[in-house]
Amino acid sequence: MRKVLAWIVVVLLIAVPLAGAGVFSWVQAQDPETLAPKPVAVLQQPTAVRDDGKTDATITATLKAGLTVTAPAWQGGVVTRMDVTPGTPVSTGTPLLAIDGVTRIAAATPSPFYRALATGDKGEDVKSLESALGAMGLFKGTANQAYDEATAGAVKKLEKRIGVPGEPTGAFDPLWMVWLPSEGLEAQTVNAAVNQAAPTQGSPIFSTAPSVENIAIAGKTGGLDFQSGAYILGQSGADVATIRSESDVNLDLIGKLKAQDESGPAGGSTDPAASRTYAVSLRRETAVTLLSVPSSAVMTGRDGSVTCVYGKNGPEDTTYQAKPVTVAGGSLGVTHLEPTDGLRDFYVLADPLAVMQETPSCR
Repeated sequence: MRKVLAWIVVVLLIAVPLAGAGVFSWVQAQDPETLAPKPVAVLQQPTAVRDDGKTDATITATLKAGLTVTAPAWQGGVVTRMDVTPGTPVSTGTPLLAIDGVTRIAAATPSPFYRALATGDKGEDVKSLESALGAMGLFKGTANQAYDEATAGAVKKLEKRIGVPGEPTGAFDPLWMVWLPSEGLEAQTVNAAVNQAAPTQGSPIFSTAPSVENIAIAGKTGGLDFQSGAYILGQSGADVATIRSESDVNLDLIGKLKAQDESGPAGGSTDPAASRTYAVSLRRETAVTLLSVPSSAVMTGRDGSVTCVYGKNGPEDTTYQAKPVTVAGGSLGVTHLEPTDGLRDFYVLADPLAVMQETPSCR
């Protein structure tokens, strides 16, 4: 009898756990969520953090090709002096170079001079010549289309100024002047040199630097909001400038930067017109206080126009409520929110998707 009782006890010790395991497995197979561990609601108030908003940004500069000033039809000769050098400002009357001792000067006129002129000639080119001579202080009258004694007298003064050999004649030689497409140019590269042959017709004498047609700066999320304050712009770990408005992103600024293709305006690019891209960093000049929450707590409405967090006004509240928020950055797993009324003391639900019975959505 004792042996029978002992065997019964052994069987029960084995069978009961097996039966329990079998029931658990059957229930779990029928409804896996019934026996799954319930998620724990984690509520926490946002953490105040100081944030300088540091981010990467890109400056894009669209460049316009520089101007090239070319030689007229000089008939041979040797360059005996160079007056224009890189950085020289050039306007009407500026000496550029001397060929066989005769100075050739710049003239910004509506079109290049194409013919010799003398007393009695008429035309728009006469008027242009008188205007140019007036800009040089040689012609005192009112420019018109008639080449008269006053014009001839001014040309004689020009001959003496530029070193034309012999007695002044008062007749104008168009090869004395080099046409400028506009006033106020600045030479960047010079293509003539002393003791070399005079540049042939159409050859460059000097060229100007490319100019900037448009400069734009954008952060990762688009344009910058200067209403919230100034930014410190840096590159390669060094601060470069403080920018307080879009107008501060200009040619002077990009002249201090290195383009991604290493050929910005100061980089010696031979491309006459192109876009240059500059990778920079930005941070706020004055850091702001933001509120940090787990990224899993931040929800977005179906249309993407509203962002919110769920939580309670106090840990004893029985229901969750949505509170609209504005995202202002963050890092891996952490989102920074702009402070709003009541948000600092709000108990934020860390993972509403896992805890709430119905799918939460910002309304």
